[in-house]
Amino acid sequence: MRALGVLWVVLLCACPGPSPVPTDAGVDGADAGGTFCQPPPAYAEVLSSCLPLASDYTPRVSASSTDAWPACISDTNLFTPLNPNISSIARVTAFEEIAALLWRDGVRPSPDDFVSARVAYAVDQGIDSRVQRREDVHVAEAPMPCSTAGIPEQYPERCAGPTKLLPVLNDAFAKGATGENPRVHAARIEAALTWFFYLSSLSEVMSCTTKPQDCDSSWAYYAGGTPRAAPLGLGKTIRALGVETHDRVYDATLAVRCWRNLDHETGVATDLVQRDTAREQLDRALLRGVALIVRQRLTELGCTTGEVHAANLAFLETLLPWLDRAARARDPVQASALQGWTLDVPAALAALDRLFPCP
Repeated sequence: MRALGVLWVVLLCACPGPSPVPTDAGVDGADAGGTFCQPPPAYAEVLSSCLPLASDYTPRVSASSTDAWPACISDTNLFTPLNPNISSIARVTAFEEIAALLWRDGVRPSPDDFVSARVAYAVDQGIDSRVQRREDVHVAEAPMPCSTAGIPEQYPERCAGPTKLLPVLNDAFAKGATGENPRVHAARIEAALTWFFYLSSLSEVMSCTTKPQDCDSSWAYYAGGTPRAAPLGLGKTIRALGVETHDRVYDATLAVRCWRNLDHETGVATDLVQRDTAREQLDRALLRGVALIVRQRLTELGCTTGEVHAANLAFLETLLPWLDRAARARDPVQASALQGWTLDVPAALAALDRLFPCP
């Protein structure tokens, strides 16, 4: 059934860009690893449906751009850190290094590339240290932090980092370092890190309640501590696919900063309603951004072959199950259509756009 589904995709799913081109120049044609689509254009978002909601924060960049939020520090359209030392920026820098080694620009990583990427991932206080304790704030809290021995096994949904992300990452780095299916394992790493940065940006909003500087980390986990027009990390990926979606995410990071500015910038925050409004704005926009990434991979299935096709499948097989909770909370029927992507890609694409519209 799976093989028939994939064949159906290849026959019916149109390539979004020009004709497929070989990606492995200089590699023997019998082992070229397949073809892939030319870098497709940014997804054509319908701007009239990609406007902020009435409850959303937007920076006051002109006299006519107002919202229901009080004036605050974010109205300059710039994120003003509470603390100039933002450690999470280094994790985004590491992500950029890993991406360059393992998947960006059609690269086919070598075993040594996986070893180097693992070094960047596992540096002291780096991404690995946060994956091991990352929690999914959509799930009720465990009685103790997920970094506590035994807690992840008892609360696997809350402790998404150690129970869901870490096994994928450890396995993919190890297998990639042996030379096994390099593009497949690179795609699994990309999918897991995409979800890690999504979870991390939201998690830092919650911890910012008692640690103000964590609002800085929420912004940095998304954009790498950069201005709106030049994001790094997850923000760079999302902006390349949909500028309007990226702008809605960036607005939401400014909403988080605005909340903490209004809710005094030191000590423990007390306006949790405003906090949750900002977090929900960020979550909604981030999910749309992740949906654009998934949309891209689904669309490319019809014009990829060999290793590249297998990598797209691996990315989707890794990430889509983690997106299911949010999808089912919105519409169980459409969520089922999305999870049926191996048999009906057009229906999955339609479901994806209905479930996660912009913003």
